[in-house]
Amino acid sequence: MEQWYKRTMTGETAGLIPVVARAVLTLLSWPYGLAIRVRNWAYDVGRIQVVRLPVPVISVGNMTTGGTGKTPTVIMIVRDLVAMGRKPAVLTRGYGAAGGMVADEVQVIQQECPGVPVVVNADRVAGGQEAIGKFGADVLVLDDGFQHRRLYRDVNIVLVDATNPMGIPGIIPRGSWREYPRGLTRATHIMLTRCEQVTPELVELAAGLLAQWVKPRNIFEQRTRVIGVFDAAGRPVAADGRHVLVFAGVGNPEGFLNTVRSTGLIPSSGCWFDDHHHYQIDLDFEQMREITAARSLDAWVTTVKDWVKIKDFKSPVPVWHVRIESRIEGVQSSLWHGVLAAALAGR
Repeated sequence: MEQWYKRTMTGETAGLIPVVARAVLTLLSWPYGLAIRVRNWAYDVGRIQVVRLPVPVISVGNMTTGGTGKTPTVIMIVRDLVAMGRKPAVLTRGYGAAGGMVADEVQVIQQECPGVPVVVNADRVAGGQEAIGKFGADVLVLDDGFQHRRLYRDVNIVLVDATNPMGIPGIIPRGSWREYPRGLTRATHIMLTRCEQVTPELVELAAGLLAQWVKPRNIFEQRTRVIGVFDAAGRPVAADGRHVLVFAGVGNPEGFLNTVRSTGLIPSSGCWFDDHHHYQIDLDFEQMREITAARSLDAWVTTVKDWVKIKDFKSPVPVWHVRIESRIEGVQSSLWHGVLAAALAGR
């Protein structure tokens, strides 16, 4: 369904039905776009008050739906703050969790940042107060916070996927924009993610486009480094030349497929689900079992955030997961740590 939507909204699919679908979704996007404009105006002129907490707040968000690398970026920032001797806590609404369950992104952050509290609360102000009062946090990292304007933030980061900088043009549901691009003027910094998957020329082109909203020195290039492929027990796997089935519920399947190929694994087939998919073992894995039996595959491979949801399921072959980390490298690394230091010193 998600792939059909992308092909239809970008005009790749021709015919009467796609034309009608685009027209209908354009009409449906108008009320949403108007509501976003009114809400932003109310914050801009002070009709809705912003709450300032007694500790620094660093927000990570985006302008589009789909995956832009928020969770790896949050983990990167948390690790940087811990290395600087601070006591961070992560604030999240826990989007995508089934009733009574912990959201996949929360589980990944807890796994990758042991000992760092993750507070799940749709009310980010209340969540921040809990993190300070209960856990003694002295800096807060706001996950998916760009459109959540009620909580004041000292650093307001927007992530932009270098492989698809503007997403599908148009406001939801006609396109993938959560708000109009002019909203980027609220950002203090932009991070171009997945820069390793495109040429330096395309990275420079994307940075030049974004410079109309944010000063060039505040645009950072972020690259994803593959740590390795791991089995269910957390042991590294020798990946070279293994034929695998790749599956995931991600907003950018092609990006993950490129990551899998970079490990030396050979993807023989892929099964893609919507972002934050809730797996049903009998339904979702049936096709994967059939493909595995027909092609004699060595393993199934998925992301960490999908693996934490299916790690207790039984499968006909081993299920491996790819661990990655996001980093800002070179000269920009020092500049980025300077941004964090200035934010912490100011509060």
